[in-house]
Amino acid sequence: MGIRKGLFLIVVLLIISVSQGFSQNIKALFDEGKKLFDQKEYALALDKFAPLTSVNQSNDLVKYSSYYYAIAAYKSGDNTTAKNMFKQVLQKYPDWAVTEDVNYWLGYVAAQENDILGTFQYFDLVNKPDLEVNKAALKAVVLSNTTDMKGLLKLLDQYPNDNLIASQLANQILSQPVHEQDMELLSNLQSTYALNLDLGIDGIEYSPKKSTYNVGLFLPFSFSSDSAMLVRAMSNWTTRMYEGVALGVEKLKDEGIQVNLISIDTRSLETSLEDQIAAGDFVDLDLIVGPVFQREVELMADFSKENKINIINPLSSNGDILKDNPFAFLYYPSNESIAIEAAEYAKQNFRRNKNAAVFYSGFSDVARADMYRQIIEKDSFNVTIFREVRPNESVNIQQWLIEEEELDKDSTTTANMMAEMDSLREAGEEEWEIYSERDFVYDTLKILPDSIGHVFIASDISSLASSALSGIEGRPDTVEYLSSSRFLTNESSISFDQLERLNATFLGTNLINYNTDAVNEFRNRYVEAYLKSPIKEDRLGDAYIGYDIVVTFGRLLNEYGKYFQVGVKRRDAFEGELTDKFNYRLSNDNRYIPVLKVEAATIVPREKH
Repeated sequence: MGIRKGLFLIVVLLIISVSQGFSQNIKALFDEGKKLFDQKEYALALDKFAPLTSVNQSNDLVKYSSYYYAIAAYKSGDNTTAKNMFKQVLQKYPDWAVTEDVNYWLGYVAAQENDILGTFQYFDLVNKPDLEVNKAALKAVVLSNTTDMKGLLKLLDQYPNDNLIASQLANQILSQPVHEQDMELLSNLQSTYALNLDLGIDGIEYSPKKSTYNVGLFLPFSFSSDSAMLVRAMSNWTTRMYEGVALGVEKLKDEGIQVNLISIDTRSLETSLEDQIAAGDFVDLDLIVGPVFQREVELMADFSKENKINIINPLSSNGDILKDNPFAFLYYPSNESIAIEAAEYAKQNFRRNKNAAVFYSGFSDVARADMYRQIIEKDSFNVTIFREVRPNESVNIQQWLIEEEELDKDSTTTANMMAEMDSLREAGEEEWEIYSERDFVYDTLKILPDSIGHVFIASDISSLASSALSGIEGRPDTVEYLSSSRFLTNESSISFDQLERLNATFLGTNLINYNTDAVNEFRNRYVEAYLKSPIKEDRLGDAYIGYDIVVTFGRLLNEYGKYFQVGVKRRDAFEGELTDKFNYRLSNDNRYIPVLKVEAATIVPREKH
């Protein structure tokens, strides 16, 4: 037994001696490798750390050998070896104190390789505060190289609290062609993550959404304490428009959209519009509807631009307020937009006879008439008649189109007639004067048959349209008719049969289909509230317009926030509450202008050719 105990003791001592020697060798290799690592001799450091990475021990020298080996491999350009060793460290030492650093390195390598999913997966496991800035910078870099919308959506679904993903997704939406941008998703991203976005509006980074929107209605109410004046005011178009606006506010309330309506009398005798602007009375408005007279329009347009508040002119087609003002809108198409669409239609469809007559009424229509003439004359058309016609003189158009005059018959016919009488006289006929003085002339239209191919009414005044249509109907030749559709109201005096008979063509401007459920609902609301039926005007404001503007644009405010243009600029045509459609994608006037005809006493759209 003594010999056995002695042998056992010798074996134990040998094991201890070998172990101590191996441990000393590990330390020496580690120290040499670490020294080379610190000197950035990464390839040489790899040779020293390599044998230690396979040692089946869990002491710190072995652990750090694997850790530094992985870093040295990355620094040497061998990402695959680096990643494999980092993953081996995580597997072998899951509870080691440097686990977060290892995950950071794996995320760092993934970012270098543009592996967006790997970057976020590994960085999500790193919670060290001192690494947050670096993580954010690396994620931002890898995100900036990512254009895959579906991939970004999937990533945001996995990491719903990461604003960087949401911001890149929003940027990608904005980088798409305007008509392809998903504004519903963009709006949700903006409100959920409070993003600052380049919305394409100078000085506007986001469109704030509010629980209640302040809408100012600027109209010349001219209310007075005088009872007679009050009676007249209550029957005025401004009052009817206000009534429609008020019903629109109630409609929005039923839909859960809150609008605080503020009415401003632009003809107030107590406080001028300039004084109210100077006093800051309107700075809290979210939307301005009106005013309607030129001086007030200019004042409020300047105010809207300076204070970045959207303004809608409800009646005019004058595009001047749109110039250099991204916050100014027209409810109707501008004169220029109507002229362009009309001219394009004429160029395609009126080529049989390229002579034209253009009639307009006053200063407000000059831009439409001039642009129309310029465009078609560049295409070899000839505007032979270009006349201003005041509303009270509109009957002149009909008279010009059908008025006749006496003209001498051509010389050959006259010579033959004279020769015939000379022959009879020489033959001794007593009744040789077979032709009277009237026989040598003929009655004809002053505007000769086939001398014009079409008439363009560059005005929305119904009396000009009706006069032109009556004149065309009284002629023996075929003359085409073209104008905007604004005067075609349900109270229009123009016969739909006549329009169909003459094959008249109209450019749709905020057309209302009076047979829709929405119009029926509005009428019922109006009758119930005011015990009278609404009246549709052709030029002035009315309840239909007031209701349509407030409901349509109130919904836009609710959907897109105060600067609703961030949405409508990225959409094709969208429906109004009463108006057929709107399109503000290319301009701040309504450029939804369909071609219309009358068939079976109904206005129908036609494809543009």
